[in-house]
Amino acid sequence: MTTSPTGRPGPGDPLAAAREVASALARDAAARDAAGSAPLAEVALLRESGLLALLVPRELGGAGESWETVLSAVRVLAAADASAAMLLGYHHLHLWRLGHYGNADLAERAARGTAREGWFWGGASNPRDPGLTLVPDGDGYRVRGRKGFATGAQVADRIVVSGDAGGGKVMVVVDGRDAGVRHADDWDALGVRRSASGSVAFEDARVPAGWVVGRVPPDEESARPDQSLVVPGFQAVFVHLYTGIAQGALAAAAEYTRTRSRPWTGSGVESASLDPYVLETYGDMAAQVAAADALAERARAAFGRAVARGRDLTARERGEAALAVSAAKVVAQRAVLDVTATIFEVMGARATAAGAGFDRYWRDARTHTLHDPIAYKLREVGDHALNGRLPTPGPYS
Repeated sequence: MTTSPTGRPGPGDPLAAAREVASALARDAAARDAAGSAPLAEVALLRESGLLALLVPRELGGAGESWETVLSAVRVLAAADASAAMLLGYHHLHLWRLGHYGNADLAERAARGTAREGWFWGGASNPRDPGLTLVPDGDGYRVRGRKGFATGAQVADRIVVSGDAGGGKVMVVVDGRDAGVRHADDWDALGVRRSASGSVAFEDARVPAGWVVGRVPPDEESARPDQSLVVPGFQAVFVHLYTGIAQGALAAAAEYTRTRSRPWTGSGVESASLDPYVLETYGDMAAQVAAADALAERARAAFGRAVARGRDLTARERGEAALAVSAAKVVAQRAVLDVTATIFEVMGARATAAGAGFDRYWRDARTHTLHDPIAYKLREVGDHALNGRLPTPGPYS
């Protein structure tokens, strides 16, 4: 990465930057996980790395990269720190979605602010919570209501929300520092403990006219295909999050087995890394991770092609991209849950020590994979295989 006059890295090799950030995160990942709390240090690191501006066009000060690059960066970070990977992926989704509703001026200001000021974006859009209310106030709105699972909102410079404006649904951007934004700091889940995924309340948070994105469709099924592509985008981030966690767990376990695990009594070998049963187990895990990575690449390419179509994207093309992502998610989710549990069988009992930190891989995977039931992704894939039907746009498809 090159360095800009502001001190933030400019266009360069974004995946090299992601690997540098991952290396820095890996040094104290277990300690930060144990501490929990808001990920201020992680967001600062992402900001300084230039990774927050990956999708911003170069003429606006960003890296001008594609979604394929963003998803690859999420996978790289997830191998070291799943919470930071979540934050990066969600940030890009919230910033990107602003360009889908015809407000080019706002989308450009958001992009410039991200590139020049290092804005980090969060959202509050959990579809299973009651909707927010937007009360007209002069030329803007006041936002009222509460949302849970608002990943990144606690540490966000800008928060993207939608609410009922008394005649339809309107999307707005809330200043994360507004006095009406209240964070409960109530994220105490088993895993991804530094993802700032707690609840946020809006108590008459002020939104001026310049940050009103505009009216949005009431649901994904009535939206244009390119607008409803945001949901498969979230699912694509999940695919790369799970694949990265599995890769990180496998690599960490292999290092431990090579350097610290002891051969089992009666194995007849001098080191655990030569035990045929250990080798078999690693072979099974490596195959699962390779399969997840291959389907993640396929999903990444399918999503990238769909994004490149812009407003010309058809419903069928949108469905095909969603199907590729669903198939990848099934394999990646199964792989990450199996691998993060199985690594202990080939590392040995001492690897369960609290300070070792290997449990965070499973805890992160188990927590996030409960986001939406995998059975519904299997149903989508099965319905296409059996009946030729593509997924219907919805809040999770």
